[in-house]
Amino acid sequence: MRRRSRVLAAWLFLAPALAMIALFTVVPFVQGILLSFQSWDGVSLDSPLVGLDNYRYVLDDTQFWGSMKNAVLYGLVGLIVANAVSMVMALAVHRARRGSAFFRTVYYLPGVFSTVVVGVMFSWFLDPNIGIVNQMLKTVGLDGLQHNWLGDPKTAVIAVAAVFVWYHWGFGFILFLAGRQDVPKELYEASSLDGARGWSQFRYVTWPGMSHVTGIVSVLTLLSGLQIFGTVQVLTNGGPAGHTEVPTLHIYQQAFQYSEYGRAAAMSVIFGLCLVALACVQLWVSRRLGGSTDSRTEKGR
Repeated sequence: MRRRSRVLAAWLFLAPALAMIALFTVVPFVQGILLSFQSWDGVSLDSPLVGLDNYRYVLDDTQFWGSMKNAVLYGLVGLIVANAVSMVMALAVHRARRGSAFFRTVYYLPGVFSTVVVGVMFSWFLDPNIGIVNQMLKTVGLDGLQHNWLGDPKTAVIAVAAVFVWYHWGFGFILFLAGRQDVPKELYEASSLDGARGWSQFRYVTWPGMSHVTGIVSVLTLLSGLQIFGTVQVLTNGGPAGHTEVPTLHIYQQAFQYSEYGRAAAMSVIFGLCLVALACVQLWVSRRLGGSTDSRTEKGR
């Protein structure tokens, strides 16, 4: 009887949250799937069923698949570069004996800005005429390297990826620093007695101890890179000539600029399925790598 009362009380506490999730997540999700089989301009009351026509359009839309390539590129850059920078900064701050509070603030600072602020700020920095980047190159005598970073298709994607790395390294830095602080000191003392130093200590103690944090940070960073929107919209709005287009921006344009809500919904469904598949693959790889590093640690003991 007491157990039944506790279960009932738990469900009563969970009910408001479950109702909010159902109202604002499950219902729009189902409506989006239904809309992907319809043709709707966002105004008329009629939304006739068109079957798989929206999906056929998306499969033939080269601009959408080009934006998917850009999203994968941003995700991989975030996964590899941003995470590597974040981990190095976290390990350095953890070892620092002085000024650690200052460096924690400075390294995490990019994460407190909104994507719009970051986009506007770097659009000024990278401006070909008044941008601080070209001005600095001119000051140090590297005039030949001055460039229209966001206007040239060859450098626009790289510039957006660099801004993404700068914006997201603070998030990874905080989690890596917390993960490093959770690694027991006894493991380092024991490895030192066995003669482990530098890279060996990182490989057999630090990396296995931070493997779970690394998996979480990697998944979240990859998904952030794939879902990038605000930064790209403010920096380039998908230009020049669609070279920095990303799926979220393309879906937004289809729905709110061209009033093709059915096609936008079909793109959203395909893009969402790709995100789920990639997240599952990365979680599987992270667990495999975490398990292998744990087993190496056990063997090394």
